[in-house]
Parts: sequence; C-alpha cells; structure tokens
Amino acid sequence: MTHQSLKCNKAAILLGGHSSRMGGQPKFLLKDGKGQSYLKRQIKALEKADRIYLSAADAAQLALIQNVYKDKDCYGLIDVVKDCGPLGGLYTVLQQLKDEDEWIFVTACDAPELTESMVGSLIQMSADAYEQGYDCMVYQDSRGRIHPLCGLYRPSLLPAIQQMLRYKDYKMMHLLIRSRCLIVSSAEMGIPDTCFVNINTPEAYERWKNTSLNMPKEQKILCICGIKNSGKTTYIEKLLKEIKSHGKSAAVIKHDGHDFEGDRPGTDTYRYHQAGAAATAIFSKNRYMINADEEIDLQQLINGFSDVDVILVEGMKQSELPKIEIVREKISRTLSCCGKNLIAVVTDCEADFDGIEKWPLEDCSRCLNYLLQGGLRY
Repeated sequence: MTHQSLKCNKAAILLGGHSSRMGGQPKFLLKDGKGQSYLKRQIKALEKADRIYLSAADAAQLALIQNVYKDKDCYGLIDVVKDCGPLGGLYTVLQQLKDEDEWIFVTACDAPELTESMVGSLIQMSADAYEQGYDCMVYQDSRGRIHPLCGLYRPSLLPAIQQMLRYKDYKMMHLLIRSRCLIVSSAEMGIPDTCFVNINTPEAYERWKNTSLNMPKEQKILCICGIKNSGKTTYIEKLLKEIKSHGKSAAVIKHDGHDFEGDRPGTDTYRYHQAGAAATAIFSKNRYMINADEEIDLQQLINGFSDVDVILVEGMKQSELPKIEIVREKISRTLSCCGKNLIAVVTDCEADFDGIEKWPLEDCSRCLNYLLQGGLRY
C-alpha cells in the first residue's frame, strides 16, 4: 500500500463508562471555561475526518448526544462487550473496520486538550508505520508516560483484543505489549505535555476549567531543510510574508550545526560578552535580545514563542518534526534530510523523490495551505 492510497480518514471518541469518580456526571458533557463541552472540543480537533464514531456504554448514554451532533458526520455505537473499559470501546470501533485495512484515530472523552496537530503528526507517519507492519501508534510524553488513548489503531488488532476479552484482561497497556506498537515522542513532534491532560475527578475538572481560558494556542511547526545555498532563507522570507498577509503570526528558529557569534563587534553588549559576561540582554519598549553562552534545546525555544500561530525552524533536518526539504537543481538533486515526517520536496527538479510529494520552488502557496489548514492528511 502506497503513501497515496493508505486510508486514514476515520476517528473515534470513546465516551467512557458510568463516570463514578465524577459522581455520575457524563464527562463528555463537561464544559471548559468558555462554555464549550469536552465533546465539542474534540470533534473540532477531528473535523477533517470523514467519519467520527462515538462509542457509548449503552443506549441511554448515546441518547444524550445523538441529537446534538447528528449534523457533524458523527455515528453512534453501543459497546458490544459491556463493562470492559476503553478496550471494549476500541473493540467496538475496530469491528466497524474489520473488512478494511486502514487506520483510525482513537481518543477518550476525558482528554479535552486534543488538537489537530496531535492527530496530524501521527497521520503523517502512518504510511511508513503501515509498511513496517505496526498495528498501532501512540504518544509518549516528555515524562515517559505512554498514552494509549491518543493514537492510531488498525483492525489487525482484533484477534489480540478478542483473546484479552476472553481472559478478562482489559488493560490497554497490555494490548500495546501484545501488538507491534510504534511509540512516538510527543516532544519530537512539538506537542507539550499539557495536551495530554485527563479529567477524572471533580477536583481535576475545577483546576482544568479555571486554567482552560489561558491555555496556549495550538501552533503549527515546520522545519525548512536543505543543503547550503539551496534557497532556504529566500523561501522562508516569501513564506513569512504570505503568513502575515493571511492575518497569522510566525516565528523563525534557526539551527546552526556548528557555532555562531550572537552579537555584533563594537556594540556595548558585545564588549560585555568579551569581558566575561555569561549572558547579556538588551531591550526597549518594542523589542529585546538575549545572548547567552549555555546549552538550550529546541523545545525550550518553542515554549518561548507560545503566542505565535506558526513556528518555522530552519535546519534540524535529522529531527522527527514535520519538515520540507528544498532541493534546487543548480545545487543538488538528492535529499539530505531524515525521511521521517518529510511532507514534501520543494524543488525545480524534474526528478522523482521516491514518491514524495513535490511543491514548486518559486511558489510557496502549497506550503502556506499546509500550514493554514492544519497540516493534516485525512
């Protein structure tokens, strides 16, 4: 199955059981600080899916939502095996795909910070994962915690789930152990740990509701790669102007694989640095600049630009972040970056790049559309 023919256009939200720890209040109907329900937030994050399954414990639970979301391409399901937790919901969902070999994104209703980028990053990796024989793909956060209910699953797992249900083993982590599971680092994808928050108690709900008004906006992150003189800076300049013209803000982080001088000779801050200052800073009412002799990683820099819509990273060609590579015929005709999450090759070459999508070098509209549309490939 090729990158082009692999299907991944369905999603599922597991509505959960009886919410005993929430006093019986359905978690999917809880609202954030702006009055938006968990379920509505998740459906918004999954809106590019052709079909969203809502897996309910029983008919009464399903009745609470079927009229509200019937116009959102959502389809209600009732768990075919009762009281088995999320494993039973996953089994019910995968039964819908048993005659097809395709991925489906699965999440739980108590994860209200789900974003388009969390879904899209996995989908960008799904073709390679399929070719390598994986049955599922899930995230691992920066603390090492694995999140089974934020991932892609295939119907190939049905025999393993049936066996687990037969022996009353309902633990999702045991399913991952039994399967060929690809663990994806959320930090490598630029996804903060706050996106994996789960709300299971009234106390946790109140804390989250009070902070949800101030949660950082979702960002699109893209690496612009290419060898020296390939045209990265020129392309980024054009892209920045287009992003701004569409009312969006952007930041650029440049990675230097060697080292660089962070200030200009002759300035006061340069002299302070030469005199031994470990760090210098200069600021006015309009801008500031910090120059420090210390190690810093990309995630720290990304966290410092939490208010912008798009972060462009020049370089980092060996990272697993979503990336494009610029290949200019006068300079090179081959790729130099890591193939993981390579979205497209921006080029003026006629050559084929192993089936990877090609975007024109002189026109950044394809890249702009990718960023503004969320970077998802449902």
